[in-house]
Amino acid sequence: MNFVCELSFPLATARHAQIVYNSVRIDKEPKKTVQRIETLDNNILNVRFEAEEAKFIRVAVESYIEKINLILHFKRIHNEEQLDDFIQSSSLNVLVFVDKQQCNNENDDKCAQQRSQLEQIRDLCTSENIQFALSTNATIAEKHFNIYGSLPKLCFIRNGFPIIYSGVLSNMDSIQEWFGEGREKLTHVLDDKTFEHDTQAATGSTTGDWFILFKKTNESRSLLPVWEAASLQFRNRAIFAYVNVDTNPIIQKRFHLFNLPAFILFKKGKMYRYESASWKQTAFVQFIENGYQNVKAEKVPVEPNAFSLFSEKAAQIIPMYLIVIPMICLAVVLLVLVSGFAKKKKTTTTERPSFQVKID
Repeated sequence: MNFVCELSFPLATARHAQIVYNSVRIDKEPKKTVQRIETLDNNILNVRFEAEEAKFIRVAVESYIEKINLILHFKRIHNEEQLDDFIQSSSLNVLVFVDKQQCNNENDDKCAQQRSQLEQIRDLCTSENIQFALSTNATIAEKHFNIYGSLPKLCFIRNGFPIIYSGVLSNMDSIQEWFGEGREKLTHVLDDKTFEHDTQAATGSTTGDWFILFKKTNESRSLLPVWEAASLQFRNRAIFAYVNVDTNPIIQKRFHLFNLPAFILFKKGKMYRYESASWKQTAFVQFIENGYQNVKAEKVPVEPNAFSLFSEKAAQIIPMYLIVIPMICLAVVLLVLVSGFAKKKKTTTTERPSFQVKID
């Protein structure tokens, strides 16, 4: 005789039920001794377990309910360690920052509306194979994502590069469209070898306008979502890129980059330095559109060739040799003189004068 267990999970809407159904039915039971059958009845998810022994059903039911709880409840990020684990666990992640003081009463209409929006976003992420979590940590929001002011804010993280959604969170169609546009990271990473080949900055010939952020390795992390959002807004009109000056000294020297981070727009063979203190997306956009006309246009320095790099290195090394080699020669001469003098003195002291005796 087989043991049977039947469960029903009433969900908010038929769409919620469909999303949960699609998420849980992918995972098959690890043991063939348990048979699981799922069906949908409008907004109700029905599950039937059947096995030869009751203990197999008990294990399967406990595991299944745990999966349902993970889908229905919000994952939360409380600290930077959890944030790093969250980002590394998936290539596509959505993190929504909410104000923990804003909704303390779940029966409040405003709180209920916000929770409904968050549930819809979570369900949308589930259907798009995007990992979802919430955070109330304002320090993380400011330090890592440049998020200040009113919440909630939605951050879409693609392979570690975040982008902030600027629309209203109640418009699911707009968010879904934005997910589709933002899945592909449009920014580029340049280095000493690829910079001139990719940008054609000195000639301004083929690849278009480039707006480049020059920064150090672990600095300016809060700039990333702003830079990514601006690149999405200027899709097909300008190319946004990063350069790590710590690992690319030739680029740093070529463009005299000492105050970092630095921003330079390369346009038609000229370069324009962004000198504003504002790091807002609107400020970057305004600079690309017409603000660059208000700063001095500089001629793009030519890319240093192998001979110039060798000459520069030689110019640094030769003066050192001009000092070191004469000093070595002088030391050798002194050593020889001292050695010869010491030898002569030794010979003089060891030789005795000869006496001749004459007998008449």
